[in-house]
Amino acid sequence: MLLSSCRDFVEPNVPYNSFDTGAYLRTITRTGTFTATDLANSKFGLTLEAVDKEDGATVQTVEIRVRHRRLIPNVGLRYTPVQDVVVRTLQSTDFAPNDKSRFLRTTFEVTAAQALAAVRLTPADIAKGDVFEFRLVLNDKFGRRFSSNNVTTNIAGAPFYASPFLYFVTVN
Repeated sequence: MLLSSCRDFVEPNVPYNSFDTGAYLRTITRTGTFTATDLANSKFGLTLEAVDKEDGATVQTVEIRVRHRRLIPNVGLRYTPVQDVVVRTLQSTDFAPNDKSRFLRTTFEVTAAQALAAVRLTPADIAKGDVFEFRLVLNDKFGRRFSSNNVTTNIAGAPFYASPFLYFVTVN
C-alpha cells in the first residue's frame, strides 16, 4: 500500500516585507505640439501622477530636462546640446491630491520658447521634423533618482504604468 499527500499552498520563502520599492510618474494626459510656423504659441504639457509607497509623498523634485535633435541624411542624429539640460524643476508642493485617484498629481507646460532658450537655439535654428526630447528625472526624499536611464520596459511601455520618463515632441 502506498500513501501520498500534497499541499495546496506553500508558504513563500521570499521576505516580501523587506523589499525596497521605487517610484514612477504615470502619464495621465499629454497635450500640445510644436509647430515650426508658430513656435511662439507652441507648447508641450503633461498631467502626471506620482506613484510610490506613500501615494506620491516620497517625491522631492522632478527635473524636466530637454535636448533638441535633428536627423541629418547620411550622417545620423545631431543633438543640441549633447546632454539634456534642465528646463524646469517641479517641487513636491506642485503635486496635489485629486478626486480621481489616491496618488498626488501635477500638471505642467513647457513652451517652445522655454525649450529653445534651454538648448540655446532660436526659432531660426528650427526646421520641420526636428525633435525635442523631454526627459523627466524623479528625485525622492531617500536620495534616489528615477528616469528613462533606469526604468524597465514594463514600467515605461505598459499601458497601466504609462511611465516612459521620456517624451518626444516633433516639430510639425
